[in-house]
Formats: sequence, structure tokens, C-alpha cells
Amino acid sequence: MDFYIIFAGIIEQGFANKLVVAINRAATLKVRKIFIFFSSLGGNIQEGFTIASVIQNSTIPISIHANNNIDSIANVIYLSAKERTAESYAKFYLHGATGPQVAYDEKGLKEQLLAVKTENTRIAQFVSENSNLNFKKVQAMMRAGTTMTTQQALQYGIVKEIIHKEVPIDAVKEEILIVN
Repeated sequence: MDFYIIFAGIIEQGFANKLVVAINRAATLKVRKIFIFFSSLGGNIQEGFTIASVIQNSTIPISIHANNNIDSIANVIYLSAKERTAESYAKFYLHGATGPQVAYDEKGLKEQLLAVKTENTRIAQFVSENSNLNFKKVQAMMRAGTTMTTQQALQYGIVKEIIHKEVPIDAVKEEILIVN
């Protein structure tokens, strides 16, 4: 039996935890494969890397299907799966990290700048290692804020296959959605 997770939301603690719980629940159901239909505008970098680690270390094969936006840290999550497909109309957006919008003294500004540079390096390294893009190219794309079509993402090795997918009507599934 396959297990389907439909995730459309931001990457923050509550929704990240729901996704991890759903992946872990699949293991208790003795499923043979997990399919994540995924769309996110991004969110918390730490939460994104945690989800990516869970996906990479799952004992059950996980396939991620981009069915809308894959923005910001969502790229790391998407790239954490070995099997990656996308709808022809999906969008991928890479940009640099940002820090919290609070007042800093000089020491605090230096620390925040170092933290942002470190996060940018982590993200660029991960994207580079899991695509056909070299590290310097990913860094340049992040600095510029680069939006890609599914077709461009396919050329860069981010997407492995462009295909239309639907969740089967009788599928065992879990939905994690933000509805505005």
C-alpha cells in the first residue's frame, strides 16, 4: 500500500511537525512508498533542514511531487527526495536567507550577518549537492533571487520528471493544508 501526504503550507514548527508525524505514521501502517504532493512558499530554515533530514533518512522510499510553488527553504525539502516529479506549471524560487527584523547593536548586527551568510552557504551547498548546479551558480542564483519554471528546474536537475499526478480516490492519505 502507498501513503499520500498533501502538504501546502509554510515551513514553520507547527506544520513541519505535522509533516514529520505523517511520515512517521506511514511507517506504522507498513506502507511500501510515501508520496508527498508538495507546495510551500518557504519559511524557517532550521525546520526545513529537519524535514529534509527526515526524508533523506526514511526507511520507506519517499517521492515528492511539486504541484505549485517550491520557494525558499522548500527547495531543500524538495531536493531531499531522490524521486522528484513536478507538474508542468510548478514554480521554483531560490533566494538568500534573511534574518529577523529587530533592532541590533553593532555586535548583534555582525552576529546576524554571519548567521545569514552561514545559512546561505548551507542552502547553496545542499542545492548544489542534490542538483546539476555547481555551488557558485547556486550562490549567484540566490543572490539574484531566481524564479524557475518546471522546465528550467528540469534542465538544472532539480526536477527529475515533469508529469501530471493525482492522488488516487481510494488512497490512504493525510492532508496538511493552510487555507487562507
